[in-house]
Amino acid sequence: MHLLSYEDLKLKVWDTERCCGCGACVGVCPTEALYFDEGADHPTSNDYCKVTRDSVPCAACYSACPRVEETSSDGFGEIISIFEAKSKVHVSDAQSGGVVSSILAAAFEANLIDGAIVMDVDKWSQLSQPAFVQTSDEVFKSAGSKYFWAPLLTALRDAIEDRKLRKIAVVGTPCVATAVRRIRESDVDVLSIYKNAIRLSLGLFCTEVFTNNLLYDLQTKHGIKPWEISGLDVKGKLIVKLRDQTTLEVPLKEASVSKRGGCAHCVDFTSEDADLSFGSVGASAGHTVVIVRTDVGVGFLQLAQSTGYIELKSGVDITAIAKIGGKKKGIPLETAKKTLEEHL
Repeated sequence: MHLLSYEDLKLKVWDTERCCGCGACVGVCPTEALYFDEGADHPTSNDYCKVTRDSVPCAACYSACPRVEETSSDGFGEIISIFEAKSKVHVSDAQSGGVVSSILAAAFEANLIDGAIVMDVDKWSQLSQPAFVQTSDEVFKSAGSKYFWAPLLTALRDAIEDRKLRKIAVVGTPCVATAVRRIRESDVDVLSIYKNAIRLSLGLFCTEVFTNNLLYDLQTKHGIKPWEISGLDVKGKLIVKLRDQTTLEVPLKEASVSKRGGCAHCVDFTSEDADLSFGSVGASAGHTVVIVRTDVGVGFLQLAQSTGYIELKSGVDITAIAKIGGKKKGIPLETAKKTLEEHL
């Protein structure tokens, strides 16, 4: 019987340039045999794999990878309801409505989670890095969307194996949400500790993520140094927010030259595999779209609302979501709109 190993992952995902760089395979490898070289498009192995060396069944890396299966181009995943939301507490660096941070804060207060894996950014270099937060204060300090790639799920081992936490949330892009879903659904023994510990998956709308080459281009083509940037946003174009309160708008076609190659294989704009999905597209100013996908998501959203952390209302611009989501899937706008409107 063939035993799945990183070699199968390499053949199907790494060698075909499908790797999204989520870091799930690195984070769940029991022998820590996988790692990212600096600037690499995909992980590599030190060959200390218990499957290839000792024929011991594992398959953790293969089972966690979101790119070993095809993402559906039909519909937008399971949807229970769609809302506009806004935080009722101050979130200083919120991208739009501050809703993700507020839901995590409510969950911490209720002792429903004891940690969350999020993406943080070095304010000086603008480089993204996986981060682990364990308090509401830490959540609010890490608020705001991050557009530069980092292998977020490499933090799984730190959270669960090293820190021994058993109630965590994960906030990430669609590929991260799919990796989390695959871990939660897996019957691989090695993944059981992870699937039991992940309590909540919060997915972000995403068209693409960028490599650090974009920072180089912003500096060489536009004279913008990393430490002059206060934030980024993508709304049909890349919006670079500067610390002097001015902005630079870069066409996505120009910025997309620096996108991760694996993004070309993604057709998921709205994080279809998450418990709750969030994005600014389709929301009014200062608000966030929330797509509720699971009963778990319902519970955490209701908790944040009932404890005064967020407010919900209707009025989402479905056409805006359908336009971008449909384009990414390669389906007509009207088909995309119809699918989403069924859940309003």
